[in-house]
Amino acid sequence: MTGSTASEGPVRPVSTAPSPGRSALRPLVVAQLVSLTGTHVTALALPTLAVLLLDAGPVAAALIFALEYGARGLTAPLVGVLIDSVRSPRRLLVANDLLHALVVASVPAMYLLDVLSLPYLVVVAACSGILSGVTDISINAVLPRLVPADRLVGANASLAGARAAGQIAGPAIGGLLVQALGAALAIAVDTVSYLASAVVFSRLRGADRSAPEQPAVTAPVSRWAALRRSAADLRTSLRKGLGTFREIPLLGRLALATAALNVGGAGLGALYTLYAYRTLELSPFQVGALWGVNSAAALAAVATARRVVGRFGLDRSIALFAPVAAGSLLLIPAASLAAPLLLFVVYELIFGYCATVWAVASATLQQQLVPAERLGRVIAFSRTVSILAVPVGALVGGVAADVWGLPGTLTGFALLALAGTATVTGRIGRRPDANPPDTRSQPGPPAGPAAGEPTGGEPTGDRAARH
Repeated sequence: MTGSTASEGPVRPVSTAPSPGRSALRPLVVAQLVSLTGTHVTALALPTLAVLLLDAGPVAAALIFALEYGARGLTAPLVGVLIDSVRSPRRLLVANDLLHALVVASVPAMYLLDVLSLPYLVVVAACSGILSGVTDISINAVLPRLVPADRLVGANASLAGARAAGQIAGPAIGGLLVQALGAALAIAVDTVSYLASAVVFSRLRGADRSAPEQPAVTAPVSRWAALRRSAADLRTSLRKGLGTFREIPLLGRLALATAALNVGGAGLGALYTLYAYRTLELSPFQVGALWGVNSAAALAAVATARRVVGRFGLDRSIALFAPVAAGSLLLIPAASLAAPLLLFVVYELIFGYCATVWAVASATLQQQLVPAERLGRVIAFSRTVSILAVPVGALVGGVAADVWGLPGTLTGFALLALAGTATVTGRIGRRPDANPPDTRSQPGPPAGPAAGEPTGGEPTGDRAARH
């Protein structure tokens, strides 16, 4: 954050010691692990189902990928308002997981009834994207209420560790299940994972807000007047969330940089499964195992994230690890030339480590800068910008692959992702004022990831070249 000013807000001290309050944090970590294990089974099974059973081409495969993110991005601002206004995030998370289980369970049900179609998979992908967004934003917004501000790096590393563990177990299990049972029945595992996650979320304590003061009794109003008042309150809430980006310009710069990165990562992600199966002729088990390599590298990053961020600082960690992660994407198209498995393994190792450090650093920075009462909306608007870049990249990637072929298209999008990270390195650098004192109350954000899964905590990371 070169040349940071007071308008960017004070940054809270970063501790490199292990995070306290593990009993409060544990339900979030366990629920994320359980649900992501099943989610990554479906992340492999859904496109496999579309490509191998329903004969989806590049455009159809990209459409499923794109609409999941499009629905998630378009609804994120409303989700942010909901999270900032709901009194019990715990109940919201439980209800959301139960609904998600129902949506996912409909896929194997439709398959068994022999009525499954590509349009229905598109609908499921969109609904799953919206519900995943609720969970993602809620977890990041709730986190600062559960741990002290100076321990957020450790807490974010714990959540990243749960994601990595789920990414190791899920793809490996998914590859075996898809090969043994078929893609449709493998998706049924996701139903169990969301039900289990709902049970764990029900044990979350310390995240709910105290009861609001009772409003003064007023004269009854008509339904139309009440509706207009609710709409006005919604607009006001959204304006306040957007106003935070004017008060803290760094937030907007990070969101825009991530959006550029995600366009490139999404072009790769939408075509990843098609490329692996049809061009490289890999098996479902090999694809699942490769995802597991990525997650093993991510676990190594989780184990070292506190020390790495403590050594480089949040700003330099973001500026250093983002371009290295993006540069590794060039190994994906290079795999069509020689030694595909070897190059994929190297790619997964580099990207898994660097994207995870980026995710932890960027999520912590956002949590430290944003006031708690606006955090849900800020995360949501950041997700909207970064996530909507994903369907753009995915759809353009699908069309481009039909015109130029898979290797050329993948190379172009890898270079675009690398260019996006240059924006980050150009605008963020080591702060001269290392760790200003904490002068505010609690805050809070992923996604995303970096390249492929929207960051902000979206991402980053969750994974550039595929979900």
